[in-house]
Amino acid sequence: MLTTLLLLGLIGAALALLMALPLGFAAPNGTAVNFGFTGTANGITISGISGFLQSAEYSNEADHDDVRNNIGDIVARGWYDFHQKGTFEWVISGTGLADAITKTTIASLTPGTIITITACASLPDLVGTKWEVVAGVSIKGSNTNAKRISVPVEFRSGIQSAAPA
Repeated sequence: MLTTLLLLGLIGAALALLMALPLGFAAPNGTAVNFGFTGTANGITISGISGFLQSAEYSNEADHDDVRNNIGDIVARGWYDFHQKGTFEWVISGTGLADAITKTTIASLTPGTIITITACASLPDLVGTKWEVVAGVSIKGSNTNAKRISVPVEFRSGIQSAAPA
């Protein structure tokens, strides 16, 4: 009986400790890491998109011109058009189910649309940047997970808005 009471007391203490942690918080054990997306309600603030950021990946890119000698070996390379490519993925959310279903659309994310990132504490390099939506925007979902929007984007410093008419 005493063992059962002690065990229940330990379980209760562990549950109380877990309940005290803020939602989305990873317990700080071991080495500190940049975990998840924090700092704003949805992890990131982007014009025209609402939901919970699930993943963000981006990379530095560039085009190049190779110069070859008479036997085909590359002897020089010129780099140009430095830019970034990325993909952002959200779980779609709303104030209720009907609102979330209404937001399950990609109609406003056509290629050429400019989206602006105004907040992202976990990836500060993204804040203040304007990304151009490129081909391949998709909605994914199944009967076992939430609907997600995946948005492939590119950042080029010379493209910050739609061209004037």
